[in-house]
Amino acid sequence: MNMGNAQHSTFHVQSPGCGLRAVGWLLLLTPLWLPAQTPPQLPPGGLMQLQMMQPAVDVSSPVTATAQFDPPVVHVGETTFYRVSLDATESSVQWPDELSTPAELKFGPKRSGQITQMQPGKFRPLASFVYAVESPVEGRFTITNFSVEVMGARVQIPAASLNVVAKSASAPAARRLALEISATNLFLGQPFHARVILPASSGNQVEALREIEFSGDGLMTDKTALQQFIEPVNLQGQLRNAFVAEMKVTPIAAGPLKFSAQGFSAGREFMAPISMRGQVSLAGGLSQYTLLVSDPVEILVRPLPVDGELPGFTGAIGKFFRDQPRLSTNRLHVGEPLQLRLGFHGEGDLARFVPPTAPRSRDWQVIADPPPATSFTLIPLTDETQATPAIPFSYFDPGSAKYVDLTIPPQPVTVVGEGLPVELPVLKEEEKSAAPVKLSTLAPTPGKTVRSLTPLQLRGWFAAVELAPVIGFFALWQWDRRRRYLEAHPEIVRRAQARRALRREKQQLQQAAAAGDAPAFVQHAARAMSIAVAPHFPANPRALVSGDVLAHLTDAGQAGPAAVTVKQIFAAADAQYAVTPQTQPDLLTLRPGVEAVLQALEEKL
Repeated sequence: MNMGNAQHSTFHVQSPGCGLRAVGWLLLLTPLWLPAQTPPQLPPGGLMQLQMMQPAVDVSSPVTATAQFDPPVVHVGETTFYRVSLDATESSVQWPDELSTPAELKFGPKRSGQITQMQPGKFRPLASFVYAVESPVEGRFTITNFSVEVMGARVQIPAASLNVVAKSASAPAARRLALEISATNLFLGQPFHARVILPASSGNQVEALREIEFSGDGLMTDKTALQQFIEPVNLQGQLRNAFVAEMKVTPIAAGPLKFSAQGFSAGREFMAPISMRGQVSLAGGLSQYTLLVSDPVEILVRPLPVDGELPGFTGAIGKFFRDQPRLSTNRLHVGEPLQLRLGFHGEGDLARFVPPTAPRSRDWQVIADPPPATSFTLIPLTDETQATPAIPFSYFDPGSAKYVDLTIPPQPVTVVGEGLPVELPVLKEEEKSAAPVKLSTLAPTPGKTVRSLTPLQLRGWFAAVELAPVIGFFALWQWDRRRRYLEAHPEIVRRAQARRALRREKQQLQQAAAAGDAPAFVQHAARAMSIAVAPHFPANPRALVSGDVLAHLTDAGQAGPAAVTVKQIFAAADAQYAVTPQTQPDLLTLRPGVEAVLQALEEKL
C-alpha cells in the first residue's frame, strides 16, 4: 500500500486484510459524511497569505514537564527507560550533567531529541531526555523531583518511581527501536543501508516514526534517499508488523564506530510516501510523541589502501560499469567543439557519484560539463590529431579490496584544418645561403633589448611587488592601532616625553659638573627632578617644588640623605632669585646623591 502526504491518499492492497479494507472504505466514505465547503478565496499574494495563515510556534506559554519510567515495572537485570519531556526547545533546557539517582540503579548515557507537536491552533516544541536504566536487585526506587533552567526560569521535574520485581513476576518489556545494518566491515566512504524498525505495539497497532537520527561521530546520513515501509519483520524469532525507515549512511572516519538510532513515535503522522504490506491497524486519536532509542551497533571502518591506487580515482566506491562512449560527431574542424557523453551504472551510491576529471592534452582543450552530467566538451587545437584524448578513471571495489580501471579510451575522429595551407614552401639551398634580410624603413634601428624573455609575473622580484601593498596596508593598520591606543592612554605619551627630556637634562647636568659650573649643575638637577615626577600629577615641570619630588621618594628616601639632597638642590636653585646674594656650599659634591635620586625617580616612569 502506498500512501503519499498529498491531500488525497491512494491505496494499493498487496495482500488481503479486513483491517486494511476497513481503513480504505473509511477514507473513501469520509467525503460523504462532511458537509460541502467552499474553498477559501485567497486575496492577492496568495502564497504570502498561506505563509501568514500558518499556526504560530508557541514558546511563550509556561513550560510543563513530565517524568516517568517506561515501563514502570521491570524484571531484575532488564532495561527500562527514564524519560523526561518538556514542552520547550531542546537548546533552551539547561540539563544537569549528573542526576541524583539511587545507587542501585545503573544509568546509561543520555539521549535527547526535539519534535514539533501540533496543538489546537498552534505548534508547540517538545524536548525529550532519555536514559536507559537497569537494576541488579529488587525493590522500589524513586528519583525525587528536581528543577532545571529553561529560558531563565526554573521548571520542576516531577518525581518518578520504578518497581524492580523477580524474574517469575509478569512485567512488560521496554519499548525500543531495532537497528539493522547491511554491513559491519566497511571501507572509508563506502555507503551502507541502515534500517530503523519500530515494532507494532499491543493490538498490532503500527505508528509512524519521525525525527530519526543516529548518535555517534564519523557518520553522514543521506535522508534524501529515505524509504518507509510497513511490513512483517522477523524480530528475535517472531514475525511482527513494524514501521521500517531505511536510509543510506556513509562513514567519514576510520576505525571502530559505535552508533544507535533514535526517533519519536508519531501515531499516523507519516511524513513521506510509505509502502504497506499485510494486515495492520493504524493508531488513532492524537499522536503521543515518545522518544524511542535502539541498542548500539558497532562497525569497523578501514581506510582505503594507498598501494595500487589507479589514476583518475575520484572517490567512487562500489561496483560500476561504463557504457560505450558516444560522440556528437566524428568529423569536425579545428576549434569546433565536440561533446563526449559517458554513461555509468552499477552497484554503489550513484547519487554521490563523481565523474572523472578533465585531463590536460596538448592537442585538445577538454572542458567538463557541469554536474550531474557525465559528459565533456572537447575542442581540437590542431588538425594532426586523429583521436580524442584518453580520460583516466577508476573506482574502488570493496568486495575485492582493489582499484578497478575504468579509463575512457580514445575515440577516433577526423579533424580538418580550415584555411590552413596543406604544405609550407621549402627553401632551396641557394636561398638559404643568400644575404641576410635587411631591416625595412619601418624599423631602421634595433629596438629595445631585454635580458630574458620570461614574463614579468614569473620573475622572482614580482612576488615582492605584489606583497608591497599588503605590507603597506598592514603597517598603516598597525600605526593607526597604535595611535588609537595612545589616544586612550595619554599617560604613556607623557611618560615617554618625560624620559626623553630627563635624558637630555642628565647629559647637560653631567657636562656642567665636568666643567665645574655649579649654578648650571643646580639648575639642570632641579629641572631633571621636576621632569621625572611631572607625569605622575600630571603637571608642568616648572610648577613643581621640592615637596612634590619628595612625595615620590620611598619612605626610606624621604627620611634619608636623598631628601637632604633634594632640599639642598631646590634651595640653591631658588637662591638665584634672592635679593641679597647668599653664600652657597660646594654644590658639586652633591652629584652622587643627585644621580641616585634621579635613578630612583626614573625607575618609576
